Amino acid sequence: MKESRLFFILYHLVANRTVTAGQLADKLDVSVRTIYRDVERLCEAGIPVYTTSGRQGGLALVEGYTLDSVLFSSEEKRTILASLQSLDATQEPGHEAVVEKLSALFGDQEDSWLEVDFSGWGSRELDNRKFNMVRDAVINHRVLEIEYCNSKGEQDIRILEPLQMLYKARAWYLKAYCRTNGGFRLFKLSRILSAKAVGRQVEKKCYPAPSPTEHEAPYTTFVLRFSAVMVYRVYDEFDATSVQKEKDGTLLVTTCWPYDSWVAGYVLSFGPSVTVVEPQCLRDEIHEMAKKLCELYKT
Repeated sequence: MKESRLFFILYHLVANRTVTAGQLADKLDVSVRTIYRDVERLCEAGIPVYTTSGRQGGLALVEGYTLDSVLFSSEEKRTILASLQSLDATQEPGHEAVVEKLSALFGDQEDSWLEVDFSGWGSRELDNRKFNMVRDAVINHRVLEIEYCNSKGEQDIRILEPLQMLYKARAWYLKAYCRTNGGFRLFKLSRILSAKAVGRQVEKKCYPAPSPTEHEAPYTTFVLRFSAVMVYRVYDEFDATSVQKEKDGTLLVTTCWPYDSWVAGYVLSFGPSVTVVEPQCLRDEIHEMAKKLCELYKT
C-alpha cells in the first residue's frame, strides 16, 4: 500500500508540478503528516521534492526533472515507448497523446519504429474501415451483424458476438460466437462483405481452445517444382528450410498441407511455372481442371 501511495504522489508531482499536502491527503485518505513522511522517503530515494510557501505554494519537483532512471532503466523506457508506438499500427484512438505524455515524462523521444497497413493494395479506405469496425466491436463487446461469404461461395447474414481478432498465415480472422448458427466460429475478415453494430453483448464468452486433432484434416506431403522465375514468390510463401535449389535453377519444395479443395486452385495460381511432382492424385486433379480451362477458352 505504501509503495502505491508513493507512486501516486510522484505521478501527481510530475503531472501537476505543484500540489499541496492537504490535497494529496484528501485523495489518498491519509493524514497530512503521513504525506510528509512519504515525501521524505521520496527524497531519500533521490527524487528532488521541495516545498514552497504562500497561496500558490505546496509540494513540487525541481524544474526540468523527469522520472529518468528512478523507476525505469533506459532500455525499459525505450521498450515502453516502442510498445506504445505499436498502437499506431492498430490505429488505436489517442495513441499519439499517450506516447507524447510518456516521452515528456521520461524526458526522451523515440523515433517511430513500426508502420502497418491492414488494407490490400488499392483498397485502403474500405479495408481499414472494416478492420476498425471489427476491432472496436471486440474491444467494446458490441454485437455485430455481418454479411458473410463462406468457402463454398454462399452468402448469408450472421449475428455475432466478436471475441478476438487473429492474424494467421498472412490473413486476418475474427473469433466469434455465432448466434445465427449457435456455436463458436472463425470468420475470415476478407469474406466479411459488410458489418454493423447492432447491440451489446450481455455476457463475455471465451473462445474454446481446439484440441490438437479437432477439425484437423489429415496432412499430405506435396512436392512441387518451380521454375527460377518464381523464386521471389516461393520464398514469400514457403519456409526456406522446405526449399531445395536444383543445379538447373529450379526450386524443389516439399511441404505438408491438409488436402482440401483449395490446394489445386492455389497450385494453379503459379500458372505454368510449377509442376506437381507428387502426389499423383493432385496431378490428376489439375489435369482435369486444365482440360476444362482449355474448353472454356477455346473460342
